[in-house]
Amino acid sequence: MIFIRHCIKVHAALFLLFFFTFAAETSAHQTVPPPLVPKFTLEKSGLELERRVQAGAFLDVLGRKSALYGYERRTLEAWVYPLQILDQFELSFRLEGYPLELRGADTATLINVRPEATTITYTHAAFTVRQIIFAPVEEPGVVMLLEVESALPLGVTVSFRPRLKLMWPAGLMTGNLGWDEAEKYFHIHEESRRFAGLVGSPAARDASSMPYQEEPRDVPARFHIDVPPEAFKTNYIPVVIAGGVRGLDEAKATYTRLLRTAPALYAKNVEHYRRLLGTTTRIRTPDERLDKAFEWAKVGIDKGMVENPLLGTGLVAGFRTAGESERPGFAWFFGRDALWTTLALHSYGDFASTRAALDFLKKYQRADGKVPHEISQSASLIPWFTDYEYPWASADATPLYIIAHADYLRASGDLTFIRENWDSILKAYRFTSATDTDSNALVENTGAGHGWVEGGALYPPHEEIYMQGLWCEALRGMTELAAALKDERLASEARVAHVRVLIALERTYWMPERGFYAFATSIPRVAPRKAEPGPRRDVRQARMNELDKARLIDEDTVLPAVPLWWKSLSDERAQSEIDHLGSGHMATDWGSRIISDESKLYDPLSYHHGSVWPLFTGWASMGAYRYGRPHVGYQALMANVLLKKQNALGFVTELLSGDFNTAFGRSSHHQIWSEAMIVTPTLRGLFGLESEDGGRVIRFAPQLPADWDGADVVGYVTPTGTLNLSVEREERRTMISVYRSGN
Repeated sequence: MIFIRHCIKVHAALFLLFFFTFAAETSAHQTVPPPLVPKFTLEKSGLELERRVQAGAFLDVLGRKSALYGYERRTLEAWVYPLQILDQFELSFRLEGYPLELRGADTATLINVRPEATTITYTHAAFTVRQIIFAPVEEPGVVMLLEVESALPLGVTVSFRPRLKLMWPAGLMTGNLGWDEAEKYFHIHEESRRFAGLVGSPAARDASSMPYQEEPRDVPARFHIDVPPEAFKTNYIPVVIAGGVRGLDEAKATYTRLLRTAPALYAKNVEHYRRLLGTTTRIRTPDERLDKAFEWAKVGIDKGMVENPLLGTGLVAGFRTAGESERPGFAWFFGRDALWTTLALHSYGDFASTRAALDFLKKYQRADGKVPHEISQSASLIPWFTDYEYPWASADATPLYIIAHADYLRASGDLTFIRENWDSILKAYRFTSATDTDSNALVENTGAGHGWVEGGALYPPHEEIYMQGLWCEALRGMTELAAALKDERLASEARVAHVRVLIALERTYWMPERGFYAFATSIPRVAPRKAEPGPRRDVRQARMNELDKARLIDEDTVLPAVPLWWKSLSDERAQSEIDHLGSGHMATDWGSRIISDESKLYDPLSYHHGSVWPLFTGWASMGAYRYGRPHVGYQALMANVLLKKQNALGFVTELLSGDFNTAFGRSSHHQIWSEAMIVTPTLRGLFGLESEDGGRVIRFAPQLPADWDGADVVGYVTPTGTLNLSVEREERRTMISVYRSGN
């Protein structure tokens, strides 16, 4: 419903089109608008991917405080955390003498993705328009620069739908939309004036409001752009989106800053990614696809670091459009996602990001030691930690928290940070220890939270093998941490517990007649479960009925790869397990299924009993490399690498079908731990490169493909400097060189 004058009420069903007119002249009674952005050289950070647009492929442009999500040849949505400012954003073009508008979706031809910016090129016989989009790393907003070349007078139309919605699950009252004629932007706000968004351009002219005497109607509003060709030759046409949670005045200040300092902000983005790529570990191999994927994975992880003005800075899980919801994929904070990702951060030497991620989780750790499963970006605005089930749903984040701290110390040698967090680590240890309620050395999901599987035909387990793998490594980590802090009693306690878990794991889960480890123990159920809709539902239902009575869920899954990762399984049995992980029943060309396709529970379209996850693929790769099975490890690693150009250009999705190399529609198409599962298997698996004893000991045990004549690791980060390591192969001779960078 549209109201006239300075205020337009925005309802959820309303679709508004705003057309920004860039005028050659300004009426004498109007305030002279700020100048357009003079053209400047678009420097590059070093990475670049380009291809023809691929309808429906995901794209995102991300800063620490803001984001733009969308799909190629479709519309875009913009967020300034934790607010969605707008959706259905798109461009269209008008040419003199052409009776119809040309939609951007119909004229988009190329997409160019660099860490600092994404450019979409629109082409026609009469024009080329380049839409350069970047989210300044440390600013709550998004900047677009339109570079226009045209043989005819060209009109540009920008359309979008105002939203001003808080991220799930918080709500917000209906927003108000107003036009500021002097500043040439729309402001979206609500009655408290606390939450605000702005969208505008210095040459915009509002022509959308219905006359006051007319009944408000659900109609589009239009703004025409008529810019003289000479303006296009020397200027970019800026469109700026800004917002915030501290009032309209602050949002206005942000808008003005973004507009007036766009070149400097772009340069700052370039410098940020040059520094990331230049100061962290790199690789050089005979396979350029792997080298580039490794660098892009570091960028993909870095873009998962989010600064929320109400909560702090931490790692989120992944990105997708929200559509008609307020859930943009998993663009909020997840404990286990962040903690799995820290192992990649340590591998290439970004210790500062790990400290930020761990401190964020420590800040919200429960009094009894449990580490949060997830934290909505709107958590501070609702009783998230007391009235919702989600923050404490899982049990795995807590042992992973211990693992991450121990791994951080091995790589960084930063004992000061461990001392600062010691009480928090100790609480996490005590919490997980207490979940072994029957003293059988196995930690339990029952009463503590789900492990890996959180729904579907395999749920709920009692003692999941995934959890035992984590607990084994957490106990090894506690042994080392306690020893480093001179707590010999605790170190001895954790060491003994570690041995007990190793014994119990083999005794409980190994099935010699099947040659693999079972998924979990189970508590027989009285009430039957119901199979989800999907392929072979009757077969799955029959198998679920069998398992309802069982005490061991004897399914062949990918989850034993987790204890394999840390070499916690018997060597001989591990080889048999890896045979299963590497078989065509578990491994596909695009990654590892969660469950064998021979299982009666298998459903290729299921989130938890059939799909392929790059996360699982990374687990399988690491497990295989740990036990000297590089063929299986490399096949899994390259499956993840090849996903880099498949959907979101430069980034890896969350999950795919178990039968076809296609991502689920609900997948977060840029998933942070999927990026990590290129980095970690490359450095720790393929190169066998890890730090121990606070960085004083470096383990280098490469397992390179047989047809490689060598490979290099450049700038491996240690507490005392960086190392370069190389492998050179000749007939009957392998030479390994290790030297300090710069020597």
